[in-house]
This record gives sequence, structure tokens and C-alpha cells, in this order.
Amino acid sequence: MMRYGPEYWDKYGTYRTPIAFHLSLLVLLRAYFIWVIAALSRRPELDIMSLVFRSKHDFFSALAIGAVAIIPAVVFCLRRPQKNVQSAFRLAKIWRFMRWPLLTCAALDLTWLIIQAAHSYYQFSMFLALQMVVVLWVLLYLAKSRYLTVFFNDWPEPENKDKSS
Repeated sequence: MMRYGPEYWDKYGTYRTPIAFHLSLLVLLRAYFIWVIAALSRRPELDIMSLVFRSKHDFFSALAIGAVAIIPAVVFCLRRPQKNVQSAFRLAKIWRFMRWPLLTCAALDLTWLIIQAAHSYYQFSMFLALQMVVVLWVLLYLAKSRYLTVFFNDWPEPENKDKSS
């Protein structure tokens, strides 16, 4: 299991989170981030939602696709030493399989972008092309990264491991 040296460990003795993983979550949950930014901007003359999404249907489809990545993001936020041994064990078992929802979300997102390109009769759009390239990069990163294999199999030890009885 210990394929990487101490420079890859955090203060809890688990593998550090790669920056690319954070960026992947940002890409997969981009509809939610755009939604929050648009809600916080409070400028009616600057309609961020219409700049990014052509219709409400596109926005709701992006939210539905991004919802697949919410569960891994929530479990990732809980990735710290737990006080309860049973909850740490359960979260570790769940965390081990969180790569699959992220891969599913990336594949659905890429498929949705291809469908959007087909609806515009494959007329070139720089915004759509950039999204496709970035989502394809995320898909390849999630599928091929060896470090992510180790990262998803690692979970912090509980705080009170001695008092587990």
C-alpha cells in the first residue's frame, strides 16, 4: 500500500489530496459554482446564467449531471480523523468506491456536451470546445491516475483508536 514516500503524506498520515483532484471536482460541479456566483452577484444587468447556459433545460441538465459528483465531494469533505471508530470504518469503505461516481459524472458530462454540439449542428463554439477538452482531461485523469488509486484506498485513522472497545 505504501507506494509513495513521506513527502506525499499529510499531518494525519494519509496521502495528500492532489491539486488535480480539487480541479476535477471544480469542473464536475461547475454548474453549482456558477449558480452560487450568479446568486451572489446581485447585478441584474450582468446575467451570468444566460452567458453560460442557453436555456433553463441546459441549466437543469447540468445540475442533474453534477449531482452525481456531490456525494464524493461530501465524503471528501469528511476525510479527516473521526472520533467514532465505526463511522471512520464506514466512511473508509464508502470512500474506496467514490472514484466510480466521479467517472460516471465525467462521462455523462462529456456525453451531454457532445449532445449540445450535435444540437447546434456541430457549429464550432469555443466555449463548448473548451468544456469538452477540460471534461475529457478530467475523465482521463480519473481513469488513469495511479496516485488516485492509492488516494481512494487511504482513509485517516480514528482519533481514539485505543478506546475502540
